[in-house]
Amino acid sequence: MAMICLNEALRHIKNLQPLQPVAIPLEKTLGLVCAENTSAIVNCPTADSSLKDGFAVASEDITEASPLNPIRLSIAGAVAAGEDSAALSVTPGYAIRIMTGATIPSGANSVLASEFAHMDGDSVSAIADASTGRNILAKGSDIQKDQLVVTKGTLLRPADLGLLAAAGIKQVICHPLPTIAVAATGNELVWPREPITPGKVAASNMVLTAAELKVLGITAATTLLRDKLENLQEQFRSLTTKFDVLITCGGVLDGDKDFTMKAMEKIGMEKIFHRVRIGPGKGACMGRVGKTIVFNLPGGPPSHHVSLLLLALPGIRRLMGYTDFLPPKRKLYVTEELTGQEDWTQLIYCSAESKNETLFANPLHGNGRLRAMAKANALVEIPEGTSVIDKSAIAEAWFF
Repeated sequence: MAMICLNEALRHIKNLQPLQPVAIPLEKTLGLVCAENTSAIVNCPTADSSLKDGFAVASEDITEASPLNPIRLSIAGAVAAGEDSAALSVTPGYAIRIMTGATIPSGANSVLASEFAHMDGDSVSAIADASTGRNILAKGSDIQKDQLVVTKGTLLRPADLGLLAAAGIKQVICHPLPTIAVAATGNELVWPREPITPGKVAASNMVLTAAELKVLGITAATTLLRDKLENLQEQFRSLTTKFDVLITCGGVLDGDKDFTMKAMEKIGMEKIFHRVRIGPGKGACMGRVGKTIVFNLPGGPPSHHVSLLLLALPGIRRLMGYTDFLPPKRKLYVTEELTGQEDWTQLIYCSAESKNETLFANPLHGNGRLRAMAKANALVEIPEGTSVIDKSAIAEAWFF
């Protein structure tokens, strides 16, 4: 299979179909993508209600009220938020004590705020007027029944959940989170917290990948697999029957112990692409086994990380129903000359910062691979066909 450019790989990812929508309880939809237009089933508020603690009145009773001309009204009752006000009514010369959020009783057309009223036993003196509609939140003024409140494709944030709850929605049709397994391969790998003896390395790619998925709300299953072809075949075959996505770490090159791709071929993986003209990360592969999407990522930490950020995570967000599934890309100035290869897209870790509302990219050379990955917040792109970006020139960077 021929090596492809980054844009072509991203087109393949765009063609992935989101997971089949399901009805999900509202409280579990944070971070999910709404799969259909959703309309309110109730008005909010459900009735005219008070915006203030005070007195429900007929505005015409206190038109002339002022500190020099207090107008006395008899108190005919009281109502708090959530209480039934049907039995209460405001008649001329009377007021009803009312709390914020309570339903406006019949006969009242305004609320006199407490600071403009002096209570004295069973009566109240108004020292200011309250014109019609004053301090009243009209029925349906926030949300009207049948009003569209969330559109298809919306990534649900906390405020969206509040809006849906106010609209009377108990469950939302969303694309579910994909189930994901992360399998790191290699005889040299050890689990986090295990001793790292000479010749061994921690499975940091697996840890990083699981953490990136956690940011998306996904708790991945993680496993370490040893470099034995028969074992990899068996494990990969099992994982691809249980999960929506399988991400592998390592074994994608052509070494004697690089068995991942051989095992994938043995279990019949259909390759969508294999090898992308990006550096680091060129060994990445995306394929399919039955209904399971597979991302085979390189084992070198920068190669794994870049292909995870630009290929695997966008693919997962696409399965989740994202329309904007790619990391944000912005223009910035580079603080030193950057060089790459014309025949591929080079990605360079940088620390991007804003100075006087202008973005600058500070390349993280000489920090060590893992330290550069940890300190970076963007990848400056030297696009295919370009070998040099001059110091102080404008470049584009993927932010993460």
